[in-house]
Amino acid sequence: MKKNQILLIVLLVIGYAFDGFAQHDLAFEVNKVLPFISIQENKMADINTLTDLDKRYPASWVEKYISVEISAYKNGVKTKASGTSDVLNAAQKELILTADRSSDIAVSVMYLPENSLSENTVKQYDFKVAVMPDHNAVYGEGAEQLTQYLQKNCMANIKAGSFTGFDLTAIEFTITEKGHVVNIQVRLPSKDSKIDDMLITAISEMKGWKPAMFSNGLKIKQNFVLTIGNMENCMVNLLNIRPLE
Repeated sequence: MKKNQILLIVLLVIGYAFDGFAQHDLAFEVNKVLPFISIQENKMADINTLTDLDKRYPASWVEKYISVEISAYKNGVKTKASGTSDVLNAAQKELILTADRSSDIAVSVMYLPENSLSENTVKQYDFKVAVMPDHNAVYGEGAEQLTQYLQKNCMANIKAGSFTGFDLTAIEFTITEKGHVVNIQVRLPSKDSKIDDMLITAISEMKGWKPAMFSNGLKIKQNFVLTIGNMENCMVNLLNIRPLE
């Protein structure tokens, strides 16, 4: 009987000690942040319509196109190409393909709306498209090394029970053209500000990033978000994040 009691006490002590350890099953991810409207560089050659540029483009609003102007910087000079349809012409497609990757592609549509009004007036619809590089910023030798760093310097410092239910925290940061970590900010705070402070410190000390790069060798800054917790939290949609590819 005494042996069973001793065994029970030992198990309780072990269980209590384990409860103070890190949550090894706690989910975490690093995703890239996309602008509201963006397109990958390797998709540029497939652009033939306004909807190819922006999948949310409201083509159903249009009864008749007056003009469709594409503008972008080409070799540092602002250049324009015009058409009269949601189907892009050769000049517009050529400008999109050869535009400077460091600047957005601007679209301005003048149109008559689809409606039943006796007097139909010309409306204007503008949007900008950011071109995203095919080569994302990379930490060290890749995803495995990034996971190891975060596991050791972040996850191992989070006590069990710190995240429950739909709890989620999100820390955004930027990797510059030189591979430096800057602009670290808490997008979704955790229940414990000490956890957020620890995550900020760990991210700020991440050395050895390789910057995002276009196919022509141009390096640009890129934003990422580290999320920890339940990704079914409804606030995830506000982060505008996508998986690394």
